[in-house]
Amino acid sequence: MPAPEFHKKPFDEGTLTKLQIFELYAREWLPVFLAPDRPPRSEIHLFDFFAGSGTDSAGELGSPLRLLRQLKKYQDLAGWSRVRVHVHFSDASPSKIKQLEANIDSHQLRLPTVNLDVQTLKFEDAIQRHASILANKQAAKLVFIDQFGVVHVTPEVFRQLVNSPTCDFLFFISSSTLHRFRDHQAIKQKITRPNDHYQVHQAVLDYYREFLPDAISYFLAPFSIKKGANIYGLIFGSAHPLGMDKFLQVAWKKDAINGEADFDINRDNIGPGELLLAFDEFRPSKITAFERELERLLRAGRLKNELQVVHVCFNHGVKRQQAENVLAKLKKERVIEADFRVPQITQKPPRPITILR
Repeated sequence: MPAPEFHKKPFDEGTLTKLQIFELYAREWLPVFLAPDRPPRSEIHLFDFFAGSGTDSAGELGSPLRLLRQLKKYQDLAGWSRVRVHVHFSDASPSKIKQLEANIDSHQLRLPTVNLDVQTLKFEDAIQRHASILANKQAAKLVFIDQFGVVHVTPEVFRQLVNSPTCDFLFFISSSTLHRFRDHQAIKQKITRPNDHYQVHQAVLDYYREFLPDAISYFLAPFSIKKGANIYGLIFGSAHPLGMDKFLQVAWKKDAINGEADFDINRDNIGPGELLLAFDEFRPSKITAFERELERLLRAGRLKNELQVVHVCFNHGVKRQQAENVLAKLKKERVIEADFRVPQITQKPPRPITILR
């Protein structure tokens, strides 16, 4: 499927949403690997495999310039001098790469301490070229794949990303493409079409979960973006709970109701201002289901520490802060005892939960 020339016109609202999510996540991700306690000569590699020309027709920044903008803001961090930062931009179009180079210079984003690698490469060639970097256990990687359609992130590519150590990734797909071409041989992906097209993102997520190795713990999360009549899906992946935590923080900033779409994906018909009202009808169905499950598991004594609570949160796609109400309720009822209000990820060892009755 040919890529639309959307860089020749202004970005629409859906495109801006996905760019904002990517930039917000990069903003959360970078300080983790630019901390002053990082080992000397650590490496960070940032990939944008469909970089495009860098801006739209109105000069709105695209993903590569947004990424460089975030790097520029973090140059003064204490850990910057201890880390080697490499940025890899590629696109199949020579004209877009030429324009991208010009836009990087015009926005003064060619940072002297950043190794900038800009290449005209098809996605298949680019990911093969960087295979050794993706497999490098000593390097932290953030991968952005703003693909057109779904043909590029095949099961083989997905497994490569999942098995890349210290590698978080975000890639986008069009649900309309899935509907139209779900049985096309070139796509090589069989996704059962849900009865409700609003839920196509969950079908995609379930499909990719089938390719996760059994031996590893891995976190995946969806986010859906409405663009006209189409629903575009974002898939986020990370092997570390801290990555999932940061992504969910970003997702819930964009969607205060469900943390997974820029529209009312569960048709709760709740406005953000109504979340403060203490009535069940103003409780999102997703939150209600999560709280019931968390309470059930705690009452049954199935959760022994705060990290296990975090995993329940992530399985439901909610922030760990959203466990606070259930924990407070059960502590007040003397069902459990726990020395924390909000479960943490970085606490070593994780704090225990004692079942009282």
